Amino acid sequence: MSTRDLGVVMSSDVVLKPYTTFKIGGPARHFLSANSVEDVRGALTFAQRQSLPLFTLGGGSNILVSDRGFEGVVLHPDFRGIRKVREDADSATLEVNAGEPWDEVVRYAVEVGWWRIENLSHIPGQAGAALVQNIGAYGQQVSDVVESAQVVDTASGAVQQLSAADCGFAYRRSIFNSTARGRFIIVSLTLRFAKRGNPNLNYPDLRTWFAESSAKRPAEIRQAIIAIRDRKFPFPREERGGNAGSFFKNLSLTEAEFATLRANLNRHFSPQEVSRLDEMRKRFPTRDTVKVPTAFLIEICGLKGHRMGGAQVNEPQPLVLLNQGGATAQDVLALARHVRRTVYARTGMKIPIEPELVGFTKEEIADLHFLPDV
Repeated sequence: MSTRDLGVVMSSDVVLKPYTTFKIGGPARHFLSANSVEDVRGALTFAQRQSLPLFTLGGGSNILVSDRGFEGVVLHPDFRGIRKVREDADSATLEVNAGEPWDEVVRYAVEVGWWRIENLSHIPGQAGAALVQNIGAYGQQVSDVVESAQVVDTASGAVQQLSAADCGFAYRRSIFNSTARGRFIIVSLTLRFAKRGNPNLNYPDLRTWFAESSAKRPAEIRQAIIAIRDRKFPFPREERGGNAGSFFKNLSLTEAEFATLRANLNRHFSPQEVSRLDEMRKRFPTRDTVKVPTAFLIEICGLKGHRMGGAQVNEPQPLVLLNQGGATAQDVLALARHVRRTVYARTGMKIPIEPELVGFTKEEIADLHFLPDV
């Protein structure tokens, strides 16, 4: 059923499952595919008049929606387009509409030989959502190329321009998913690329791939990334079952926290696993913290392939939880809790989750953000 209000056509009771890469989720009370800024403003006004919460659903690749759905207004940005706005001898700048699939942006840049996002190939979702999460992979982040973002302020409906500094980027973080969550709706982003660059091949998979090759243009790196990710991160397709990308974040530990982790591994695991941890410290050097891949902790705790209901820990890359057919949101939450509690009990590490949880009560998800004693 649909109704027309404030110049926009609002649909009712739209099941969200097809709009998410997890292929999980109940109905939205109201739903609007927005094709313009005016559509966005219409949805905002509608939600305010009805005293309903509003949720912006992009490509659906980093969320888990409750089996009950969302009792409010879901706004789905559907405005696409890529436009070149500047170019000189050293750089080129694109304006990308928020509804454009992120991987199409990467493909566009790579095909003309521009650098700085080739390692971000084959990541599902929309360009606007890439900004929210500050997506990153293989040593690159989208914040490396962001100049600015055009947004709609949800309180006033005014269009604003935010600089990269305004966006407050950090690891998997921006103001859009932290300090200003829900305040802005991203309309477009401006990205600046380098015409000359050096390959970022610091990660072991890439070093191995190009060990015997000197040809490392952006297009070649993109093809390597696609092949590597297809082995490790199942790209959400109907025939493979759904997922939300990485469900857990990697850890950035202080020296004291790393010492605690190492002591716990000494206590509960073999010397070989402790040696692997020490090698990882050398492999992923950082300035102020120690980076530890969460997949390593999940693996040594014996959780690869573990299944609850229709949800399963992915074996090649256990950061990913899979919908193996018919999984409910409750299956996924139960599996996530089991993974986190097991890792905490054996290593002392509280592993953070990555997806946004939509339509759940605070009580349902409290222990996924603040791990209880076990």
